[in-house]
Amino acid sequence: MRLDYNKIGNFIINERKAKKMTQVDLAKHLYVSEKTISKWETGRGVPDTNTLPKLCEIFGITINELLNGERFSKEEYIDKAEGKLLELEEVKQNSDKRLLAMEIVIGFLSVIFLLSLTALASFLMMPDWLRIMIIVFGLTISMVGILFALKIEQVAGYYICSKCNHKYVPTYHQVLWALHVNRTRYMKCPHCHKRAWHKKVIK
Repeated sequence: MRLDYNKIGNFIINERKAKKMTQVDLAKHLYVSEKTISKWETGRGVPDTNTLPKLCEIFGITINELLNGERFSKEEYIDKAEGKLLELEEVKQNSDKRLLAMEIVIGFLSVIFLLSLTALASFLMMPDWLRIMIIVFGLTISMVGILFALKIEQVAGYYICSKCNHKYVPTYHQVLWALHVNRTRYMKCPHCHKRAWHKKVIK
């Protein structure tokens, strides 16, 4: 099941008109531009998570109804909600996989960049001050790249505690300073409060 942007857009149009609101009126209530409302209604995007609750409050609908592009009865609610949650979880998993692949690329390029500049500074004839500047520049850029890659690892997917099987997203500080082997890190579980090796998982 995928989000049907056109269906959601038509639903927003109908709900807006039922409230006798113009695009300008709705935009003012949501603190967004009229172009943003038009983008939603023409199926070129959907409201973000910060806007969804307020939009649903204005229309008197649930978030699940908005994401399905239709109102439904109480009997339909559970089935629709479960389906949408599964869809959102699948979207998150695919996004996490792409992020973790990007982390590998960024880490690899950071190391290659540093090695290349170090080789350049080592084998070419140049003043010592320039040699030092090149190496420091390489170290700085590589460190920024590695720290950014680490941020990706922190937010993508979850870590699972080997003691209690609790899944969680640690803080950046925890990930930064934890002992690690690849993507398995020695950290304190926020659930059982025991230190153990926690493995990175997507779902």
